[in-house]
Amino acid sequence: MDYTLLFRKLREEKGLTLDALARLSRCHRNTIVNVESGRRVRLKTLIQLVQKMGYPSDSDEMRSVLLLYFESITEIPFSRAKTRQAAQKAIANYRSGVKQAAQQLQEEVLQAGLTEDQIGLLRYAVSTRRPLEVISEFRSAVHDLAAQQSEPELKVAED
Repeated sequence: MDYTLLFRKLREEKGLTLDALARLSRCHRNTIVNVESGRRVRLKTLIQLVQKMGYPSDSDEMRSVLLLYFESITEIPFSRAKTRQAAQKAIANYRSGVKQAAQQLQEEVLQAGLTEDQIGLLRYAVSTRRPLEVISEFRSAVHDLAAQQSEPELKVAED
């Protein structure tokens, strides 16, 4: 089933005409016509219309409309069991990798003997890009200074 057909079916099940849903959602009637005819609409608009029909964000109806919408724009058959299983496997592999990285980070932090304040600073630095840039620049400057100190000092040639 296409998301446009499901959208129309959900609208009709609620007993809403095109005009009634337009009034309810405070949008132009053509917006709803565009959805039902398969013309591109923003995802945000589609979500708001489904919600205005009375379907919560976490409802099966909302999930189905969004799944079919994504199928239409990506041409990936997400609703097919085989595709869904492949996607779930890929997500599980990703989560597994993230979990392993988190465990490794935890081990490194424990081995380093960081204090709670130091861990808090690291969390802030990771969540905010600018501190990481400053730290990188500082590390580069320290490295450059160390390299300069290890170079042999040149002596002035005597006549």
